[in-house]
Amino acid sequence: MFLNIIKQIGIFIMIVIIQLFLLNNIVIGSRFAYLFQPQLIVMYLLFMPIGISQIKMTISAFIAGIMFDLFFNSWGIHAFVATFIGFTRYYVTAGIENTISARDEDRQVWTSKKSQSWKWTYFLSFIFIYHFLFIMIETLGRNFFTAVLPSVLISSLSVFVIILILENLLFRPSKN
Repeated sequence: MFLNIIKQIGIFIMIVIIQLFLLNNIVIGSRFAYLFQPQLIVMYLLFMPIGISQIKMTISAFIAGIMFDLFFNSWGIHAFVATFIGFTRYYVTAGIENTISARDEDRQVWTSKKSQSWKWTYFLSFIFIYHFLFIMIETLGRNFFTAVLPSVLISSLSVFVIILILENLLFRPSKN
């Protein structure tokens, strides 16, 4: 239990460092800077343990969102969106608990027991929802087709690629 908490804190610190020093410093150009707004906090929410209760998941998501708001001065947007994702993630993953109960938690991520298409759908849907809500609230929905939608698509796809890379680095599958 204590090691899982330390592991989750370590993953969160790694995500904040990557977001703060790498993703926020990528400059595309002043004209298209609004298109690239990846929010890596969604990785922390997706990799939370599967057996966590809904209240613990929601509170953890809220605390992570507040911490991101403090680091990135986003006025509570991350807290709102992360809490929503944390709350809804419980219902999506509630039915698969028995399928993955025998996994080795230290060696692989829980989604690796499911099919590859399920994992990609899980990642893409939550990443897209997070970025859609975040960017819609941040821009108040202005210029939906010319600014919001391209930004959501580019940011979601870039975070998806980053999450797949980091998942393979952090959670190596066991050699069974």
